[in-house]
Amino acid sequence: MGRPESETGGRKVVDVIPTLQTLKAQDVAGRTAVVVDILRATSTIVTALAAGAREIRPAVSPREARARYLRLEAALGGRDGLLLGGERFGLRIEGFDLGNSPLEYTPERVAGKTIVFSTTNGTRTLRRAAGRRSEPSGAAARVLVASFLNATAVAERLADLGGDVVVACAGTRGGFSLEDILMAGLLVDYLQRRARDGEDLIFRDLARAAAALYRAMAGESGENLARAIVSADHARYLSSLGFGADVARCATCDLTDIVPEYRAGRVTVPGRVTVSGRVTVSGRVTAPGPGRRGSGS
Repeated sequence: MGRPESETGGRKVVDVIPTLQTLKAQDVAGRTAVVVDILRATSTIVTALAAGAREIRPAVSPREARARYLRLEAALGGRDGLLLGGERFGLRIEGFDLGNSPLEYTPERVAGKTIVFSTTNGTRTLRRAAGRRSEPSGAAARVLVASFLNATAVAERLADLGGDVVVACAGTRGGFSLEDILMAGLLVDYLQRRARDGEDLIFRDLARAAAALYRAMAGESGENLARAIVSADHARYLSSLGFGADVARCATCDLTDIVPEYRAGRVTVPGRVTVSGRVTVSGRVTAPGPGRRGSGS
C-alpha cells in the first residue's frame, strides 16, 4: 500500500498489515480498512452487534473507557442502556460489566445497549485504522470490522466496493497472530477468486502470502480452519485461562451477515436502528441475534 497511482495503473490494490505496531497512517489513507482481531475483539464486537447492541464505542485504555462511560452516564441521566466491556491480557477489567468473551454478549445482556469497550490490541487497532483527517496522508475511506463469524458478508462487501483495501491485523503483544493472518487470507482468497472473473486487482506480497497460508492450513473449502486456529499461540493461551469455548466460537464461520463499520468513534451496523430491544434493518424488524449461515469449523 502507499504506492503512487503511477505504479499501480489506477488498479485496485489489496494489502495486509500484520500487526497494530506496523500499521501506519499512509497504509489506510483513502482506503477501505478492514480490522481483524479474531481472538477476540472483532469477534466480540460482531457478536454484540448481531445480538442487538445499539453501538460499540472503542476506547484505547481502561481509563479512557471509564471516562467515556461517565460522560455518557451524565449525558443520559443514568446508567440504563450503558455497559462497560473489555479485557487486559485476556481477563475482564476490574469493575467492568463484561469481559471480552463473545459468549457473554447475549441478546438478553446487550440488546439495545451502548457498550464502551476496551481491549489490549483490538480497540487500539480500530482507532489507528481510522486514521485522522488532520494527518497529511488523510483518513481511511471507511473502516469495517471482520471476524470469521461474518467472513462471507465482509468478503462480499469488499468485492463490491471500489478503491484499495488494507486488512489491518491486530496481532498479539506486538507479534504476528496466526488466526488474524488466516482471516486476512480468507478475505484475500475470496477477492482473488473474484478477480479471475475479470476484475483487475493488484495483490501485495503479504496479501498473497496470507491467502496461500489460508489455503494450506484451512483447506480449499475451510474444512481445517478450526483445527488451525486452535493450534495458534494465543488460542492456547486463552484456553489455559479457561476460554476454550471462546476459541471454538471465534473459529466458526458465517453466523451472521452483518458488516459493522467504525465511524466517528462508534461501531454500528449501517442502516440499522434499535427500538425497544428489537433490531430494525431497512424497515424490517428481526430478532436481535445472529442466524447461522453455515460453518467453516
